[in-house]
Amino acid sequence: MKKYFTTKVRVILVVAALAAIVTLGFIILRPGEASPMNNVVSMVMNPMKNAAAIVVQKAEQLYDYMFSYEMLAAENEQLRVEIAQQNQDIRNSQTYKDENENLRSLLDLKEKHTDYALEIANVVSWDSAGYGSVVTISKGASAGLEPGMCAISENGQLLGLISETGTNWATVTTILDTTSEIGAYIFGSGYSCIAAGDFELMRQGQLRASYINSTATIRNGDQLLTSGDGDIYPPGLVIGTVTDVGDDEINVAKYAVITPTVDVRSVEQVFIIKSFDIND
Repeated sequence: MKKYFTTKVRVILVVAALAAIVTLGFIILRPGEASPMNNVVSMVMNPMKNAAAIVVQKAEQLYDYMFSYEMLAAENEQLRVEIAQQNQDIRNSQTYKDENENLRSLLDLKEKHTDYALEIANVVSWDSAGYGSVVTISKGASAGLEPGMCAISENGQLLGLISETGTNWATVTTILDTTSEIGAYIFGSGYSCIAAGDFELMRQGQLRASYINSTATIRNGDQLLTSGDGDIYPPGLVIGTVTDVGDDEINVAKYAVITPTVDVRSVEQVFIIKSFDIND
């Protein structure tokens, strides 16, 4: 019974489909006549045609959107390439500018100190403790650098001595280090002293000038220069300025706290004095 019912339903559906096809054909063949059946079919077909038109419109909009998106993506990629190139040009320009400034500084130093044989190097690292007692520079033995050579700033301010060299690197022990001892004098008054690193003062970026005559008159702001004694440092290099004065522990001499003229903990380039004229 169930099978018979199913077969009957199928027959009815097939007949209905054929009737729909015939009706549609009649409408197509006689489009000018608005029969009741035409009206019924129109009521059914018009919404479908409208829906189809909307689908086509949306498809066109989607295509336009996808095309525009691809165009924008291509333009963005081109802009990214152009910006990257511009940034590289800026970096190159800055590099050339830095090189020109380095060469200008080197020329100025050579004009002021005709007896100096100089080599420029960049600071590549500072000591891990952050006190600035040791820095590593970008040139070494291959550039003719040796331990004991003096390192100065572009303005002729003393930084320290080379203590070790590799093929393309060297370490500079700065004037803040506790092993540093420099023959010096106070500019103006001429009082001699020994400038040396002090562990407590090193933490503050300063050093100590000791063995100053107990009768010496010293003022804050006085400059401390290298004396040239010992033929290690050229004479007349600026070490720093006096920021405090006191008597030593046994009251037989004075000392001064010296703040370096250049911040050795942030310096980025150095000039190595490979040789200089020694005063007899």
